[in-house]
Amino acid sequence: MTDNSTVARAVDRLFRIAEGDELRSLTGLAEALARDRGRPLIISEGPDLPARVFGQWCRHADHDEVKFASWVHARERTIAHELGHIALGHIGRPAIDLAIEALPPESHDLALLMLQRDCDDTRSQEEADAEAFGNLLLRRLRGGRHINRSPGIRSRLDEAFG
Repeated sequence: MTDNSTVARAVDRLFRIAEGDELRSLTGLAEALARDRGRPLIISEGPDLPARVFGQWCRHADHDEVKFASWVHARERTIAHELGHIALGHIGRPAIDLAIEALPPESHDLALLMLQRDCDDTRSQEEADAEAFGNLLLRRLRGGRHINRSPGIRSRLDEAFG
């Protein structure tokens, strides 16, 4: 079960650390997250992503990279989900990289299947939390029905009123 308070606090924190125009776009919020972590963050199309993988966060030695599949229609949702992994302090998914390096090519498909994570997998708390983060982040960012259209102020109001 997703811990909504942890997810909400992470989204609130992202809006608090964002400055000026960063508060108005997903790209701006990603820049704020990168600045806060002291690590560059690159967002790019990932033509090398395996089938059925919408997006992926890759932690490199000197930077982070969020990739989205070229066929994904809801790119912002995919990017927000991956930012959720980062903001929530998830460790990432290096096991598949190690498995691919260590196993012979004929075992790669089996390794991918065994190490697969997806948002419908109720056993993966990290995926559920990242999905909840992405949903809340985009809802606050796009929430045009509110009297005050500033995402930062809406985030603070959501925090105050639950």
